[in-house]
Amino acid sequence: MNDTKRGFGVFAGLQTRLLLIIILGAVIFSITAGLFAYHLGEKRGISTSQATLTDLAQAVEKTVAIGAFASDSVLLAEVVNGLARNSLVALVQVESADGDILAQNPQAEPRALNNLDTTRNTYVKQVLYSPFDEQEIVGFLLIYAHQDQIAKVAKQEALTLAWMMVGQTALVAILIYAVVAALVSRPITRLAEQLRIMSPGTSERLETPSLHRGDEIGILINSANELLDSNTIALSRERELRHEIELMESQYRQIFDSSSAGIFVLDQNGLLINSNPTVSKVVGMSLSGMQQLKHDNFIERVFGQPDKVRAMVQESIRTGETVSGDLELVQKGDVRRWVHCLISVHAGPSVTDTLRAITTEGVMYDITERKSVETAVRYQADHDALTGLNNRASSHAIIERFLEECRTNATAVSVMCIDLDGFKQINDRYGHEAGDKVLIECALRMKNAVRRSTDLVGRLGGDEFVVALRDIGPSDDALTIVADAIMAAVCAPIVLKDGTKVQVGASIGIACAPIHSLDRVTLLDMADASMYKVKRTGKNTYAMAYPKIL
Repeated sequence: MNDTKRGFGVFAGLQTRLLLIIILGAVIFSITAGLFAYHLGEKRGISTSQATLTDLAQAVEKTVAIGAFASDSVLLAEVVNGLARNSLVALVQVESADGDILAQNPQAEPRALNNLDTTRNTYVKQVLYSPFDEQEIVGFLLIYAHQDQIAKVAKQEALTLAWMMVGQTALVAILIYAVVAALVSRPITRLAEQLRIMSPGTSERLETPSLHRGDEIGILINSANELLDSNTIALSRERELRHEIELMESQYRQIFDSSSAGIFVLDQNGLLINSNPTVSKVVGMSLSGMQQLKHDNFIERVFGQPDKVRAMVQESIRTGETVSGDLELVQKGDVRRWVHCLISVHAGPSVTDTLRAITTEGVMYDITERKSVETAVRYQADHDALTGLNNRASSHAIIERFLEECRTNATAVSVMCIDLDGFKQINDRYGHEAGDKVLIECALRMKNAVRRSTDLVGRLGGDEFVVALRDIGPSDDALTIVADAIMAAVCAPIVLKDGTKVQVGASIGIACAPIHSLDRVTLLDMADASMYKVKRTGKNTYAMAYPKIL
């Protein structure tokens, strides 16, 4: 391809184009000037022939006049024949004043006179005067030109003049080309060739010929050298910047690959663009599996709650800021795995006039251990250490939440305060270990007696328990069913470690929201009061708070 371009360059070169322009101009001028010169030469040839004939006529005028006056046919014949020998003369005649032909060159036939056209043929008619009286006309001398010979002479002179003009034009063109080529085109061509073979960024520079140090060629060469200097400085700076960028990229790549945080980049379709090895470790996926995520939805495959992640992405798009949160990964094995993830969305270059490429960048830290500790601490803070039930504080919080739902949704909540009858005697007789066994067993039986896992079974302290049932009011059959189930479960015999069977009872007080109260403290106090009333009046039963609704 370079050879082709170079071949076209031969015809596109400045010097070649200059030569072609000069040749074309010279040809056009030569043709125009040649035609003009030819026409001028032809006119000059004819004019010269006319002058020649006139000179011949004037040269023999006196002699012919004497011969015509004396009617000397011999003299006239000699003069006429002498004139006829001229190559330009076709016919010579001597006429008398009366129009009679006194003499005629013998080569001409008599009828030749009738074929002569004075409008076309060049001729000279010389008046002959008497030798003795200049006022007396004795005859006429007519010399008719040889038209073909005149045309031949005129053409020869025209061609000679035309060729002189063409030759002069060619000589001037060659001279102009030589001068322009030497002063302009060759230096520029040499300059272009030097620039073509010159290596960028080197110390090579163009030399200024002494002939052109002060002219435009010299200025052009100096400007080109200044441009080369600037280019060398720019290339040197670019190399330095490229080296610095390569070092920075290497450092960033090392940081990216060795970072303890997992870093990933997704496209607008949720497909993985890039990630570091830590992501593979955090999500528990092989490198080949990570490669597969370039063709599968990363969010769906990795996170246990994809909707939460997508909500974080939308929040980042809306605010333009980084959004963070704790996210559970897809379950693998028995251990729940968690990451703290920072998500930011960036708009890239425009794909179309209305669409821009969007990338989602994420940074994730493995917080499974921290989450486990937090869960354990929270569990310990919210649950009774012995029975595993919710403790007093968390039970109160859950009841508050149930009551808030009751206020918002106009539903019902039933609360039971339960106290174990006969527990103190077992604890005193068989010891604290036996007492703990009874509490643990009763707690388990109460959990099994309620309908749903969302219902509350909590330990308020000692042998006091609380049960809260959602969406159950005083008139619901489920309330008495659960109360009976709890009574039956608690009152069943309990086998101690040594095989001894013991048995406790239960006193249950019930209060319902919103009938009795929507305030937690009041509701619990009413249920507690009803429970103590049961203990005073016989135990092992349940009663509704006053006023009785059942």
